[in-house]
Amino acid sequence: MKWSFAAFLLMLGLAASCSFWGCAERQVAQKPIVLSPDLEEIIVVAFRDMNAGKGEQINVRCPLSGKVYVSGPVDENASTFLTNQLMASLRAKPGRDFRLISGGELWDIQAGKGDAGQDMGEWQLVVDAGRALGADAVLVGHIYRYIERVGGNLSVESPASVAFDLHLVRTSDGRVLWTGYFDETQKTLMEDMFDIGSFFQREGKWVTAEQMSSTGLQDIMEAFQIP
Repeated sequence: MKWSFAAFLLMLGLAASCSFWGCAERQVAQKPIVLSPDLEEIIVVAFRDMNAGKGEQINVRCPLSGKVYVSGPVDENASTFLTNQLMASLRAKPGRDFRLISGGELWDIQAGKGDAGQDMGEWQLVVDAGRALGADAVLVGHIYRYIERVGGNLSVESPASVAFDLHLVRTSDGRVLWTGYFDETQKTLMEDMFDIGSFFQREGKWVTAEQMSSTGLQDIMEAFQIP
């Protein structure tokens, strides 16, 4: 009974601090995959801004998974940052050849197909590009929202908010072998009492979009295993 009362007091104290301490409402999902030996050459496409030319709070559907995200502004440095973080994670995994190409290089393949390429969906484009480049698979990612916090560590006018995903597509048959996604807008502890783990992990601070996306990518890549 004493332990329960102490726990209750702890939760009350944490809840009372929610006005200035942030915790996270986080959605991270990935099905674990162990790369088979036949996937040796893998093309990595730089993250693509899916909100370009769109407004805020618009539902955007992933062209590979069909999952719907709430879009928002994407910082101009977001693609470079996430792509660099992804390549660093992949290069730490030995035994495979990961080759980076820009989104422009991918879409150049579409342009090279003339009128036929104009009606090509992203899935077919990814498969064709991988085959043209002699790859066994293509790893492609999208950014739907990358909003920086307005404020500091202890208080904010608006929190960081990030959403992105990754997909591994096998070129031999076009099958999407693996998908991981991250979707988070940081919230106060009172708004999301069930994510108390993130609250303590972040020491009760409001994080930047860079910190949030870096941690989210690390969580996703834990499921991307190479024997």
